[in-house]
Amino acid sequence: MTPFASNIINIPVSEAPTPNQKRNLLFNVEQPLELSIEEFDKEWWPLVSNIWTNFSHKNNVNGNLWEVFICRFNKPKKSSTRKEEISQEKRRVTKIRSANLCFAKIKVYRYASEQKVLIERFKDSPDHSHTLEESEKLKRSQTVQNLVMQEAIKNYRPPEIVNAVKEYATEKLDLGESVKELRRKEVTNIKYKLKNLEQHGWLTLIDSTHKTNRYDCRLFTLYIRDYYGCWNVVFVSKEDSVTIAEGLKIVRRFARHWSPRYFLSDQSNIESNSIRMAFPGLKNGEQDCDVIFCTVHIMRTWMNKIYDKKMRQKMIHAMHKRTKIGCEDLVQQAINECSITTIKNYITRNYTKNIHQWALWARQHFPLLLQVTSTNALESYHSELKSLTSPQHGLIGACHKIVELDKKKCSDSEHVAYEFRVKRISAVGVDDDILQEIHKFPFPV
Repeated sequence: MTPFASNIINIPVSEAPTPNQKRNLLFNVEQPLELSIEEFDKEWWPLVSNIWTNFSHKNNVNGNLWEVFICRFNKPKKSSTRKEEISQEKRRVTKIRSANLCFAKIKVYRYASEQKVLIERFKDSPDHSHTLEESEKLKRSQTVQNLVMQEAIKNYRPPEIVNAVKEYATEKLDLGESVKELRRKEVTNIKYKLKNLEQHGWLTLIDSTHKTNRYDCRLFTLYIRDYYGCWNVVFVSKEDSVTIAEGLKIVRRFARHWSPRYFLSDQSNIESNSIRMAFPGLKNGEQDCDVIFCTVHIMRTWMNKIYDKKMRQKMIHAMHKRTKIGCEDLVQQAINECSITTIKNYITRNYTKNIHQWALWARQHFPLLLQVTSTNALESYHSELKSLTSPQHGLIGACHKIVELDKKKCSDSEHVAYEFRVKRISAVGVDDDILQEIHKFPFPV
């Protein structure tokens, strides 16, 4: 049986439905609906991303895949329970949403060769047990979130953003019902997320990974060290300095006051050049932005390139030297004492003119630079992400997995912070009085 049967609804270009009509068609899927992948991902799915949540999926060898989505009111995962031994004073006020309120399901087929998407009601799926307006109260669609984001980057106040979004959504998009209950608090939360990069982006970690999507686009992640660890991601079609620089400039347009002082990266010339292009520093009337190297990555490289153990230990000693003169002397000693020409040339060519980028003496002016010396946290994040994504995913599918992992990371961070505040801690050689004071910190140390 062909996936594109005669009873499928095809939307003619001349009769394109309004956003509100699209929303209703995907809320109550009465008949199978056929769309192009690009149209579905950009114009249709963001309107109902708050209604449906992924339940299961299967990737086929030929690039096709299907996904089953359930209504968000179904809530298949059970909420965690409160610990009874916690005192009333330390308990947070929380709300637990009831589960199994709606059992509606849809199935989405993606056909890679035809570049088509087929949406149909899941077999024996009932209608929704609630209205579309109730789904809007539960969560905002990606379309509404994007509208808020566009206004937030203009640095408007939350009340002005709410009014602007409501006016535009009602008059231009016919989405008055979607934004009718939009509140200032929601807008403030979205605006705060944008400020994270501006406030804590003084030191930004950057790294890339591959095999997260079927287009072989490299995923570049920017990771900033705030209280929990916050990130931003950029997909690039090819890994060259110009393309990566354009991605960084796009991020800058969303966070106009982001002014990083240091980027921590591996020894990639492509990344270094792209950072210089996106952040020209004093030439553009901005503060200088320096690239410093991950110490773990450097030592991994030295294991292969500086295979003479004595020379390698001398270079590691130089890396951890506290003074510039002491570091330079040890590097020169390593060059003078090395009897292997290839190693001597390698050190001279790669590590004599850029000592300030890899030696720790150059980071002593700020404690955070000595605490965060590697991109291990970012590599760990990429490793966990690869367990969720697949080379068969499209860019939208990969983004869904990134958001899914982000929610898990945020939840884990909040749990750690909560445990830090309520659990009794102990440490050998530390007085109880000091430990009691540590408990008063607003976030884990």
